[in-house]
Amino acid sequence: MLKVAIRPRAQLDLESIYIHIAVVLGSPTAANQALESLYAAIERLAEFPTLGKDLKDDDLARPYRRMLCKSYWVYYTFSDDELIVWRIFHTSQDIDDYTYVDL
Repeated sequence: MLKVAIRPRAQLDLESIYIHIAVVLGSPTAANQALESLYAAIERLAEFPTLGKDLKDDDLARPYRRMLCKSYWVYYTFSDDELIVWRIFHTSQDIDDYTYVDL
């Protein structure tokens, strides 16, 4: 299993997801379930890093991969010993709106 590193911006994404579901939508239970699912997906990627699909984009600095977890895309890279989670976006978000912040 690869060591997992969650980049600061991805950590903020996770916090934002929790706040949105728990506070804005008023469902702390659903917020906890969403984060549990995302962390489980990340752990699964640490075991099987090729589960996600290549994200081919010449504008990106590195060859990212992404995996769908419920309604969220997890953007990551991996090496022989480490999985790095760069960003987590809801499927309704257009990542072009974020100008590839930290991607």
